[in-house]
Amino acid sequence: FITSLAAAIVVAGGFAIVLQAGIIAAAARLGLGESFIWFGTAVNAAITLWLATWTFARSWHVERRLKAGLEVDEPKLSILANFRGS
Repeated sequence: FITSLAAAIVVAGGFAIVLQAGIIAAAARLGLGESFIWFGTAVNAAITLWLATWTFARSWHVERRLKAGLEVDEPKLSILANFRGS
């Protein structure tokens, strides 16, 4: 559980920081207003939340498969598929 949580924080956190920096830089360079930054931040938050949840589910799924002596399967974009173990 801790490994999966740490992986989700690192992957999604790093992604969020880089994307947010890009949003702010684009707004400053192109002269876009504060509403662009708020919209970009909301989109960034939604993507980051999905990525963190997916990374946690995938890491947990892989840990369970390895513990059961199974090989690692191909990643699926579905968060629920990773939680179900299918």
